[in-house]
Amino acid sequence: MTSRTNPSPARRGRPARADDALPEGAQPLHARLRDRLRAEILEGRLRPHDQLPSESELTERYSMSRITVRQALAALHAEGLIVKVQGKGSFVSQPRVSQELNRLRGLGESLAGEGHEVHARVLKLDDVPAPPAAAARLRVEPGSMVTELLSLRYVDREPLSLNRLYIAADVGAKVRRAGVAHRDILSIYETDLQLTIGRAEVMISAAVADKQQRKYLGLAEHAPVLQVDRVVYSADDRPLHVETSCYRSDAFSYRLTLER
Repeated sequence: MTSRTNPSPARRGRPARADDALPEGAQPLHARLRDRLRAEILEGRLRPHDQLPSESELTERYSMSRITVRQALAALHAEGLIVKVQGKGSFVSQPRVSQELNRLRGLGESLAGEGHEVHARVLKLDDVPAPPAAAARLRVEPGSMVTELLSLRYVDREPLSLNRLYIAADVGAKVRRAGVAHRDILSIYETDLQLTIGRAEVMISAAVADKQQRKYLGLAEHAPVLQVDRVVYSADDRPLHVETSCYRSDAFSYRLTLER
């Protein structure tokens, strides 16, 4: 988690002013502080990744007990508006993106119509020898040439996920000629390559961000990520690519409906 220093009424170290006084009302003091900080976040005066004043600073600024401050911060944390980083303090959360997990769709397709801007930065697109695990899932010999696509995906200009795909060689050669920065790979398969997608095997797990993921996603050491491993198959059951995507756990979630 990185910290930015943007001007805001709650900026660390700013001297107290008369307008720091919390509004009078029937609400408990912790609820009034919660509402003040929530308004600063939702109105953009405190931006994603900005650090909130410390508990002691809030205690002094608003003349309240530390327990009251902790109640207000706990409420904001429960709402998902802030995250707590051990030993560093509280930070404004990255806005969370949620994707329905009820059919096989790319992220851009899933978020279409929700007002989000989705694009990718291609970090690597090249032919490489297939690692053993990827080769097995693609049903090719280890060391066979495949296309590796490494991309950093952004939503609303904020980094969301780091994605590594190993694509079957003949398919990858065609993908390399398509523009992948603003399009889902599934859309490229169907539109440019005239392939029919059949199914995908998906495994979702929790992981700790590695050095590369921390670098591109702006995460602190030991930060958690949501790891999604996927194999996509054509309608005739041919594996097209093996994918591992690691999402910021504070910014992304899946939604699904289960019926009994």
